[in-house]
Amino acid sequence: MSIKLRNEVCWHTQVPSEPECQKDCQVEVAVIGGGMTGLSAAQAFAKRGKKVALFERHCTGSGATGKSGGFITPNAELSLSDFEKHTNKKSAKEIWNFINRGLETIRETLVKNKFDCDYQNNPGLFVANCSRTIKNLQQEYENVINLGYDSTFYNQQDLQNIIGTDTYVGGMTYENSFGINPFKYCKALSQHLKDQGVEIFENTPVTNITNHTITTPKATITADYIVICVDRFLPDLGILQDYIYHVQNYVLASIPLTNEQIQKIFPQKQYMVWDSQLIYNYYRIIENNRFIIGGGDIFSAYTQEKYNYTYGQKKLMSYINNTFPDSNITFEYQWPGLIGVSKDIGPIAAPDTKYPHIYYIAGVAGLPVGATLGMYSAEHLLDKRTDMDQYFNPYRKYFIGTTVQKIIGKRLAFAINNFMSQNTVGCF
Repeated sequence: MSIKLRNEVCWHTQVPSEPECQKDCQVEVAVIGGGMTGLSAAQAFAKRGKKVALFERHCTGSGATGKSGGFITPNAELSLSDFEKHTNKKSAKEIWNFINRGLETIRETLVKNKFDCDYQNNPGLFVANCSRTIKNLQQEYENVINLGYDSTFYNQQDLQNIIGTDTYVGGMTYENSFGINPFKYCKALSQHLKDQGVEIFENTPVTNITNHTITTPKATITADYIVICVDRFLPDLGILQDYIYHVQNYVLASIPLTNEQIQKIFPQKQYMVWDSQLIYNYYRIIENNRFIIGGGDIFSAYTQEKYNYTYGQKKLMSYINNTFPDSNITFEYQWPGLIGVSKDIGPIAAPDTKYPHIYYIAGVAGLPVGATLGMYSAEHLLDKRTDMDQYFNPYRKYFIGTTVQKIIGKRLAFAINNFMSQNTVGCF
């Protein structure tokens, strides 16, 4: 069966919008950005009894968070082995535990408050596309186990018992991973924060930030602390313009599958899967038995904001047809997404060098990372916590620095830096 694809996010449902900010106000904490990071920051400050207001240019959950695949896993863009490569075993352990704190906070929040967000307690499954990546996969498995986290390693034969394809040559699980509808989670958390006294303003773009003052089209806000969680839009505010860029990917969502179709893909139980390609593909089953798959391509990942639906559609459909040739999946939705990225794929989180009461978070690699960094912003600003600062400093060393970047261009510099930051030998 063939149907015309709808160019929209399948889970962006119509919900009542929050009011825009139309009058001047004063708060203790202003959070800019209504995705996972911003909402988690607002949650952390509110728990400390602060008067918090959150400002979102569209609606909460409408950005990169709500367009993501809803994978809640510690290995979002960088693995434990990647962190060991960039730092050392001790530091990698600290970072990994820090990320897992974000993961468990998301789980605790949605379970405790009974959020309706398609919570699926399915493990993450990292699969190897070719034999060159098996050694790295085995090392990652050992690192995760040695740190005390649950994981299972599968050789090629055993892997075929849990996923219905012979395409992959091995795999490993992250057992504490789970999936959510990220848009519904954001809307539920937004409502929960409102109930706790947090002011939520939508359709309120921030146009300027100076010291304690925030300017929007219809109001001026003053705040003791300002936390900026706008990810790839940070350079639009004149902040860290040389340190944040974007990568593009595409997502397809199917019509509801039959139980027989799902059984062909996942013979035993469902997993959230991503592969070892440099620009990796990922897929899982979501609510109403829809199948979603996302991914990108080295040639389109760093393009400007001009989406090529046809190209992304063909690539993902080809991948799924080659991986599961008997699945007969019909896709109904397609959407692109631009994700903020730093030069080394690691997140950026730091106070402003001139105004230390202003805190930036950007280039967030994965929803648990956004959650834990949102929490950390409150710990840093209120509790003076600094132990994680060294890992997320935007001015850390990169393969290609700012001087060379000005010569070869930002897009190429970020592409090369991102490539050099990958620990895994990719299968193109």
